[in-house]
Amino acid sequence: MRQFRLHKCFLAALTVAFCSIASGALAADAQEIHVSRQFGLPYIPLVIIERKGLLEKHLKSLGLGDVKVSWSTLGTGSATQDGLLSGSTDFASAGIALVLQLWDKTQGTANEIKAISSIASFPYPLVTNNPNVKTLKDFGPNDRIAVPAIKISVQAIVLQMAAAKEFGADKRTILDPQTVSLSHPDAAIAVMSKRSEITAHFSYPPYSLQELKTPGVHVVFWANDITNGPASTIEVVTSSRVLKEHPKWVEAWLAAQDEANAFIAGNKREAAQLYLDATKEKISVDELVSILSDPQARISTTPFNTMVFANYMKESGAIKKTPVSWKDYFFPIAYKLQGS
Repeated sequence: MRQFRLHKCFLAALTVAFCSIASGALAADAQEIHVSRQFGLPYIPLVIIERKGLLEKHLKSLGLGDVKVSWSTLGTGSATQDGLLSGSTDFASAGIALVLQLWDKTQGTANEIKAISSIASFPYPLVTNNPNVKTLKDFGPNDRIAVPAIKISVQAIVLQMAAAKEFGADKRTILDPQTVSLSHPDAAIAVMSKRSEITAHFSYPPYSLQELKTPGVHVVFWANDITNGPASTIEVVTSSRVLKEHPKWVEAWLAAQDEANAFIAGNKREAAQLYLDATKEKISVDELVSILSDPQARISTTPFNTMVFANYMKESGAIKKTPVSWKDYFFPIAYKLQGS
């Protein structure tokens, strides 16, 4: 009888062990990658990756099987930051200003956050529906300027850079109290409707095109004039946790992004249609193709002219650490790129 009980105990223990192993295997098979992007045409490579299933394709080619990829579209840089810091987001698109702030905040910690590639740069203007505003000096106390995130978005930083040129370095933040965090679609609606306290929007295409087609909306300045030419404004960001635990995810991501970029370059019309299918934005395929064909529009994994932001943000105190080169806020996997 005692032997029978021992035998039953052994079988029970074996069953528990087997179930534990099986559940562990199922958990491994049930891995899920969380990706976030924001609104606007500069994120078109990520739209193509999602619509054509390119990340899943390259994950399979690396022997990882069917890994679920969940996508979300976030309206502000603040939401992107929260997802990266909490670990709920594995890959995110982030403005270079946010990249620098996350690098500054997490450098030397157990879970550093840096970029692995650039995404794109498109010409983007500060627009307004206030006929009295021709330069920054013309903004009145009742004007409100929409940016994706106050203080941490690319647009917020470029606005400071422009203010420093217009009013002097000691007044670079003079317009900060008049900035409002708002997603690009909502900001465009506010400016075009002219029924809101939002009288200006530091815009992104295709919203800038829609706004400038609206009677009474005009450009105050173009960002490229402030940054001395095009600069990589958005990057793909991840954490050292993802690099350490899932290196093949990163390898698959970069392969998928390269394929998406090549597809856009060779198939602008089809890429524009896929973008419209995904976003439902009210703009024609022809107009998107025209924007994609702009010589100043650059879609590339290679970062360029990002140090203009790094140098300004260190000088202004927005970051504490001093980056020597772009490689400081990118992970080594990107070092093969001829960045700047």
